[in-house]
Amino acid sequence: MAAKLRLPTLALAALSICLSLAIIGCAGRALNIFDVQHSSNVWLLPLWPNHFDTRELQTLLGTSAAILVLNSINIAAIFITTLPANLVILTTTLLSTISALTAITFPAVLNSHAPRRDTLQSWTCRWTHHSSTSNAPAQFTTICQETRFAFYTTIPIFLLQLLLLSLALHAIVSNRRNGRAHHATTDNVFAMRLGSDAEKSGSLHELRPVQQVSVGGKREESFREGRGGW
Repeated sequence: MAAKLRLPTLALAALSICLSLAIIGCAGRALNIFDVQHSSNVWLLPLWPNHFDTRELQTLLGTSAAILVLNSINIAAIFITTLPANLVILTTTLLSTISALTAITFPAVLNSHAPRRDTLQSWTCRWTHHSSTSNAPAQFTTICQETRFAFYTTIPIFLLQLLLLSLALHAIVSNRRNGRAHHATTDNVFAMRLGSDAEKSGSLHELRPVQQVSVGGKREESFREGRGGW
């Protein structure tokens, strides 16, 4: 990868990793609260396993972990010179972009099924905005905020992955153009060398008859001088 593209790629990948860690922290905490409280509490939360869909948070956790690992590979490819950086970054950014798109679309589809089938986000946020919020668990507000943050943070991550993908494509296209320009320069130099060699060989061919005529003329003069001496 070109030196001018390394710093932007490194910055975008590092920012994407930070946002992925934030999603993992918020979604993991909300899911942990649900797992701890759904078995026994005073708010009849045992109904949650039969009514709630936790695949939203599971998807956010899985895709964020995948994006974190893929962007870590991007950073490693920048510093490890033995790796084909352009190919590695293109592959990993393409996969991370697909993961980020999945993190946006799948939870959005699940939340659209509420109230027929609620997610942790739709249920806790509905209780938070209800008129009788005093009857709701105290942690419902926190779960609502954390699940919303985890979901909406996938949007800037998706934009970051698109930027990384565009940088990877630009690096590959620039590398191919530079390779073609290098080959064209090499061909021109080779052609110039062939032309100079041909000119040199032509000059040698032209000089040989002249040398032969000169040598022949000298021999003839020497022969004439010899005959005159006799």
